[in-house]
Amino acid sequence: MTLAERYINLCRVSVMILVIAAITALVVVSADAATKQNSDWRIVIKSAATVDGPRVLLGDIAEFYGDLAANTKRDLSDVELWNAPAAGRKPVRVNSKKLKVILKHYLGDMISHCVLPPTLTVQSGGRVMNEEQLKRVVVKVLTPHAVAMGGDYKFRNFKLPDHLFYADSMDSLKIKITRTIVPGNNSFKMEIVSVDGRVLRAISGGVFVDLWKPVPCPVRPLNRKEVITPDLITWKNKNMAHMGNRAWDGKGGPWRIKIPVGTGQPIMKSSIEPAPVISKGDRVSLVFKGKHIRLTVPVEALEDAGVGQSITVRNLQSKRKVVGKVVNAQTVSVR
Repeated sequence: MTLAERYINLCRVSVMILVIAAITALVVVSADAATKQNSDWRIVIKSAATVDGPRVLLGDIAEFYGDLAANTKRDLSDVELWNAPAAGRKPVRVNSKKLKVILKHYLGDMISHCVLPPTLTVQSGGRVMNEEQLKRVVVKVLTPHAVAMGGDYKFRNFKLPDHLFYADSMDSLKIKITRTIVPGNNSFKMEIVSVDGRVLRAISGGVFVDLWKPVPCPVRPLNRKEVITPDLITWKNKNMAHMGNRAWDGKGGPWRIKIPVGTGQPIMKSSIEPAPVISKGDRVSLVFKGKHIRLTVPVEALEDAGVGQSITVRNLQSKRKVVGKVVNAQTVSVR
């Protein structure tokens, strides 16, 4: 080969090296730009998952969020991690420390985009419901009962498992209410039922129900022995969860105040008593009813009393004291 030919070949190689270097630089710049553009994505590892194959795949235990290309999601979903637990066995738990080591091995620097739970539980076959899915089922069942109570309701402070595994995908969940739903704390049962109706497992659950309903409240302070009239009360929404059935419903009467109540405060049953229809000193009739006899004598009331209440009266003729029950403003009955 002549010197001229060698020179020409050397020039060709140099050009090729420069082209390759330029292409490499371009790829690096493009990859760096893509990384910056696509940094807003996450791989969120579930706290519980089921697998159908012999190996646990990233797609089995992860959910992908953010700006991640479809083919990238597909490739990541197919990444094999470890052998699946034996079918029919109890779910296997993997703590976050061990999980991080495994994901680091297969994903490299992409581990920085992963959000890990404290523990991952994996089962072969069947299916799993997470806490949010369980909550939706419970709310659907309890809603008609809450509506029946009237007022505005809200469910909170659910007591549910983090997840619930089914050995068979055909198994179902049944919510069993053990007692009538009331404002405040409530309990219920969650039963996993097989396709043939057998209860395979029962778990206890709970929920707190807030219920706002209008209750009577004074428009001004009400003092002891003051008779309650419509102009003295207004209705305000109060959370029955904190009062149970202790609030007065505004019905019946006439009533008077037994324990003073402040402005705007709910009037409780314990704060009222029947307004007296007979007052101390009133002269009324005492009626005695026997099997074959009825006697009526004039008496004097020695205390205040409302309809249905017991009252002590004194016979105006014999001066003897007798305890009877108020029938109306003119009559006290004794048997």
